[in-house]
Amino acid sequence: MADYDLSERANETGDSMSPLVLLHGFTGTPVMWEPLLPYLREHHEVHVLTIPGHYGGRPIDDPGDNLVDTMISMVEEQLDELGLPKAHIAGNSLGGWMSLLLAGRGRALSTVAIAPAGGWQAHSAETRRAQLLFRRMQISLALTYPLALELAARPRGRKLALAEALAYPERLPGYYAKQWLHAARETPARDLLLRFAGETSTPTELPGAEGPIRIAWGTKDRILPYSRYSTGWRRLLPDADWVTLHGLGHVPMSDDPELVANTILEVTTAFDSDALSADSAAA
Repeated sequence: MADYDLSERANETGDSMSPLVLLHGFTGTPVMWEPLLPYLREHHEVHVLTIPGHYGGRPIDDPGDNLVDTMISMVEEQLDELGLPKAHIAGNSLGGWMSLLLAGRGRALSTVAIAPAGGWQAHSAETRRAQLLFRRMQISLALTYPLALELAARPRGRKLALAEALAYPERLPGYYAKQWLHAARETPARDLLLRFAGETSTPTELPGAEGPIRIAWGTKDRILPYSRYSTGWRRLLPDADWVTLHGLGHVPMSDDPELVANTILEVTTAFDSDALSADSAAA
């Protein structure tokens, strides 16, 4: 199966628009953001990145002492190559975790983290549950991959193949569902990340964070339920804008594209309006 590349179409935008960077989740693919792009491109120069260590992304040759920090540095290199010292950043799951850490490095104009991972303590019941869940999902996919692809081709089949990640799997087009499954099976850094995740805790500070931060969570998130996996982020970011996505799952972009897009745009466009007003006043 050929890789699906969003990069060219994601960058066909007006020069005057502010940049928005999108980061997918663990074992994910940029295709996950496809349902939102028609909404987001009306307001932003959109860059959909592939997270290092994932299918189609840059390999992690040396994980260093802190794997996620290494991945963040690699994403920063991508931002530098794109000429983006700062951008609006939105991420889901692992991408949400990375979005918050990028904000902590001073790279975010604004930040929207959707069901961010990393809000746990090392070696906790939450990390063990997440590790077991993803390992079970990967074993199941490895054993049933041809069948999973057949199921993904039909709306009722997608309810079986993707029920844990999505609240409404039937709303995800079959071609994209197949890309999801292929990317999940072909994630080079999967085992490395699973091991590392259990050994890390929520950071104690985000020293370089500026601009608004919104954290959004679906009420039907079966992978990282809010009640168990938001604790660390709520402790670190009590003043963030916490938003509930009613009826949506862990990867909610296809569950309700307009709602999720607006959840991002409410933050980014408000920031841009305030910045424009400030520039006008200064002039």
